[in-house]
Amino acid sequence: MDSKRWWNRFLHVLFLTLLAMTFVACSSVNGGGSGAEGAANTTSPTLYRDFDDILLPSEMEIDPKRTYIVEGSGLTTGILTVKGWVDRDSLITFFKSAMSREKWQEIASFKSPSADTSSILVFQKINRTAVISIHEELIYTYVEIAVAPSAKGIGGGLMQDAGAQ
Repeated sequence: MDSKRWWNRFLHVLFLTLLAMTFVACSSVNGGGSGAEGAANTTSPTLYRDFDDILLPSEMEIDPKRTYIVEGSGLTTGILTVKGWVDRDSLITFFKSAMSREKWQEIASFKSPSADTSSILVFQKINRTAVISIHEELIYTYVEIAVAPSAKGIGGGLMQDAGAQ
């Protein structure tokens, strides 16, 4: 009986050792290394989609059922909806930084204290206004980016005042 118990224990240890070696091998094959290589793998590229001056994180994918893009007379407008498993606060930080780099002026931001209601960012360029709504649902975080032409004489003073200073 002792030899049977010893044999079972030996097989159990052998199985766990092989399993651990498999995980280590898979980790090194998939680039799960450390150091500079690991740091390079953690940075995610950003992408331009329908709007050529609005960056999106690569972790977000387009939701075609909620996207309406209109192109005409050299201006792209509409609503672009993307979804992904990304934290709401990191998306707010990302869009504030990315829009600033693309020369959008932040007009207003409303950060909801609750994750289940929308946080809204409003940006403006000379001829367009962008409203970015970020809200978390059960599985995904959704970002709706609405871009519309700025009406002349309505709100145009914000950009004119900023340019005059």
